[in-house]
Amino acid sequence: MSSPLEHLTTPDVLALAPDSSSASAAQKLARPAGWPTLARDGGVLWGECQGSGAHPYRVGVDARSADIVSKCSCPSRKFPCKHALGLLLLHAAGTGTWTSAPAPADLARWLEGRVARAEKAEAAPDEAPADPAAQAKARAKAQAARDRKRSAGLEDLELWLGDLVREGLQAARARPYSDWDRQAARLVDAQLAGAARLIRQIPDLLHDETAAALTAQLGKVWLLTQGWRVRDTLPPTECADLLTALGTPLDRAGLPPAAPQRWQALGAVQEEEGKLTVRRTWLLGAGRELALLLDFAPTGQALPAPLLPGQAFTAAVAYAPSAHAQRAVLQGDTVIQGAAEPGSAPLPLPGRSLADMQADYAAALALNPWLERTGAVVGPAYLTLDPPQLCDAAGHAVPLSARLDTDDLWTLLAQAETQLQTYFGEWDGQTFLPVGRAAPASGVTA
Repeated sequence: MSSPLEHLTTPDVLALAPDSSSASAAQKLARPAGWPTLARDGGVLWGECQGSGAHPYRVGVDARSADIVSKCSCPSRKFPCKHALGLLLLHAAGTGTWTSAPAPADLARWLEGRVARAEKAEAAPDEAPADPAAQAKARAKAQAARDRKRSAGLEDLELWLGDLVREGLQAARARPYSDWDRQAARLVDAQLAGAARLIRQIPDLLHDETAAALTAQLGKVWLLTQGWRVRDTLPPTECADLLTALGTPLDRAGLPPAAPQRWQALGAVQEEEGKLTVRRTWLLGAGRELALLLDFAPTGQALPAPLLPGQAFTAAVAYAPSAHAQRAVLQGDTVIQGAAEPGSAPLPLPGRSLADMQADYAAALALNPWLERTGAVVGPAYLTLDPPQLCDAAGHAVPLSARLDTDDLWTLLAQAETQLQTYFGEWDGQTFLPVGRAAPASGVTA
């Protein structure tokens, strides 16, 4: 089987970028003068990129299969990093002096480890069909064991929270990070990864003098302990939200089948969470409904191929059980629509004011108190640079997320050309993160 490198184009490489700033930085690096070493060994590319330090960064790209993954000695937490993208751009353009040479020892160990993991995953033992009744009994027994472990973990968490509040929030600020990390580790051991994630977020909230964010976070954690106590009395959708907040994986196979319809990708946000790369892709349906796709991959491994912003397609999108339906999964085949096909015109974004956005978020939060963000459409609206904020036509404003790079904000301002836009983004109750935009409001300027 030929390597994907044989057919890789510059647009294909840029589509792998985790965000627009990485793509822009990679294009600046795609100059042979900055690469003292460029080499290829079959489906593997590797090279050395001279940065600001004394020693160049060593970059490797494994394209021996359809999933292109990379490794780099730089400190970036983005995957692929700008150096890996720059290496791929050089190869796609056919520029630079390339040699045929095996990867150095450190990259060779990484490549061998990938091969070993792939072989282990492909080796499936021959097993006789299991008895359905025995399988059901084993599943029930395993579930009961998980529930006991979770109950013990949440009881421990409840006591820990009580001690924390009795000591006072000022004392919480003096705690070393190891205290928070130790409690989070205990929750992971109790199969409560969602609760552990909430605990690990607390140290970032301790510097707020008002303690509003800290108390809200502790309230979420406390609500988890109380929700678990009464889980058998909750409606199915509320119980599903509780289990999701505790860290229970979504049973994709158990979702009822959905009917295919037309959808459009609004944009995506990719972040690093611990040892995972997480990508959130937002979709707009033909009935103006929003859906959120979540993709996960261990740090350093590739995510599935992304849906490009504005891409129209037909697919069955099934929503996960929730009191506020938002997360969804694709079922079956996804049929991408070409730009010239009938019905491929962009779906109109339903413009809303900032007051509407906040009211919608409050209603969603009343249904699911552990909700971290919602998709929000605001328009007509405009962005400002100083201070960074989103303003609507009524004169209201909300802060922009600190996760929005200044370069990306400048790009959005340039695209608007002083005209009011309809923006789609993520609203977390405090800040707005732009993800996409629609055509400008006709004849209106900011």
